[in-house]
Amino acid sequence: MRLLASYDSRSMKPAIRLLCAMMLCGMPCASLQAQAPVYNLPQQSPTTPPGPVPIGEEPHHRLLLQNDFTHVYIVMVPPLDATLLHQHDLPYLYVTLGAADIINAIVGKPELHQILQDGETHYSPGHFAHIARTDSGMPFQNVTIELVRPQGTPKNLCKDVLPGAPLNCPEQKAAPDNSKGKKGQPAPAVAAEDVLYFETDEIRLDLHKVSSGKDYVDATPQTDALLVALTDANLDANLGGEHVSFLHGGDVLWLPAGQHRRIVDFLGTRSSFLLISFKDSTTAPATQ
Repeated sequence: MRLLASYDSRSMKPAIRLLCAMMLCGMPCASLQAQAPVYNLPQQSPTTPPGPVPIGEEPHHRLLLQNDFTHVYIVMVPPLDATLLHQHDLPYLYVTLGAADIINAIVGKPELHQILQDGETHYSPGHFAHIARTDSGMPFQNVTIELVRPQGTPKNLCKDVLPGAPLNCPEQKAAPDNSKGKKGQPAPAVAAEDVLYFETDEIRLDLHKVSSGKDYVDATPQTDALLVALTDANLDANLGGEHVSFLHGGDVLWLPAGQHRRIVDFLGTRSSFLLISFKDSTTAPATQ
């Protein structure tokens, strides 16, 4: 026996009305969707690294001093850490404070493993971006001295500040003071424990050591200078006959031209500092 299905047309009317309403609503929606403009937004790859930040925005670099001649930063990278990718647009010197073992990752070059000694000082012409990493577990600390003005030709004197360049160490003659000559004049005589490090057309870099009874004195300095205290430093700085600052490793001080200078080791032991003289300076710029 076959059962015939029967349908109640009245019971099907609500379903038919709903189906028709859905179809009528869909037609204008589809039409609007077809007319809407399509915007192709650029897709950013999650693996693309961000571009380099300016050195002043890199959080491991803290500005100590800036003026018309230099921008000076203290750099502190803890163990197993890394700087952001940052840009060096200016030539600069850096002075290592304490021994360090770092990876120097320069954009476009193979990574460089550098083992640096306390007080090691180098010059770079800049114009590159890099990351410094402390994968070895040792901290990395230095003073970075950006040189604002064009530097011309760099030249090692008695220290390998510009890696790979020859030394040009002049004969040193003892002198009663450490005054610096202007650009174009002969190199001044220096004390027995002073070391002529490096120079460009614009700066001269020297190492000075002071101890009990052996102060650094320059009665009539001809140029502005930046003092950078090394890690063994316990310095008392006097300008114009007045005490201005006590300095320890990593501290810096701007020394104006024409103002009597006396730098003393106040513990009576031995202290070292670097002096960067700016050859074209005549009056001291305002520092910040």
